[in-house]
Amino acid sequence: MSLLLAVLAMSPVVAVPEGRRLKPVDQCFAITRLTPQGETTIGATRQIVRLAKYNGKPVWDVVIHQRIAAMKFDMGDHAILARGDLRPMLFDNTRDGARHVSFAYRGDRVRGTRRDKGVDVPIDLKVGRVWDGNIWGLTFAALPLSVGKRFTLPTYQYDNGIGRFDISVTGSEAVTTPSGPVAAWTVDVTTSRGMVVTYLIGKDGVELGTRSAQFGSRLGGDCTGLA
Repeated sequence: MSLLLAVLAMSPVVAVPEGRRLKPVDQCFAITRLTPQGETTIGATRQIVRLAKYNGKPVWDVVIHQRIAAMKFDMGDHAILARGDLRPMLFDNTRDGARHVSFAYRGDRVRGTRRDKGVDVPIDLKVGRVWDGNIWGLTFAALPLSVGKRFTLPTYQYDNGIGRFDISVTGSEAVTTPSGPVAAWTVDVTTSRGMVVTYLIGKDGVELGTRSAQFGSRLGGDCTGLA
């Protein structure tokens, strides 16, 4: 292989997720933190992924609710995603049970409101063809993952604006879960803000956990009261 072909083979591909790779789930993750004494559980995340219809169209209905009691952190995301390619249609975010963000994607624009200092500030932006920057693991699970592949995905996130995910499949391993070991891809994700997180994506299309320098998650948390 020539040097040019080798470089092209290593270049990231602009990805298009495929919703058929996903499956409905209702699962609980323990949120963990690394300390000098080892890993400690500090909270939980409940992830619900359902098949649904919106305006007569097949969609994925996604609810993600996170709580870290010691940090007084309680956040919920609700997204409606196109069944075929996971393009976002609706997105809502709550903080401590109160609405923080609510918007709709239409064509190449996003419109809605974002709460700032107690006031709903209008959002009306041209964002182009993007995926929602708040929906991580599910989006990566919908990609054609295999060791050595690299992808880039344009995103919009209500705090950070237009950005992208840079995605690298670095390997595979058996991940320990409450029901036994599950074969998974290890997927390094770098955001446009430079943060790197490793996602563990089951080869059956289910998110299994995360790793980063300080925080992580694993299946098997206590999601009592999370919806």
